[in-house]
Amino acid sequence: MVFALDTDNGGLLAFPATAEAAAHCKGIDVKDGFWLFFSEDGSPLEARFERLNQSEGSALSVGDYTLQRPMSGLWLQERLSQVMKVEGCGLGTVTELVETLKVNRAKRADRDRGGRRE
Repeated sequence: MVFALDTDNGGLLAFPATAEAAAHCKGIDVKDGFWLFFSEDGSPLEARFERLNQSEGSALSVGDYTLQRPMSGLWLQERLSQVMKVEGCGLGTVTELVETLKVNRAKRADRDRGGRRE
């Protein structure tokens, strides 16, 4: 699951995979900062754009992008005050989102420990 936060209206969209998020969120809008992305546990993701070879005088365009973990950044949990509505992947409220983030964070912590309980 990937979350995309529309910084203009506070809408948070949940997508089952990064490909769906990238297909929905136009590259030019991502480049201009209108979308922020987060992984299923709320950790930040940043868009990395492919380089385009552009000849002199050609129209400026934005290439495809991939979502990758940055070295730092605010988690979705730290941006909940910006979320005005939630849609996608069965989520409809901020309360459901918070609970989903807790569950997914626990799963990630378990994976990071190699699946063993301490």
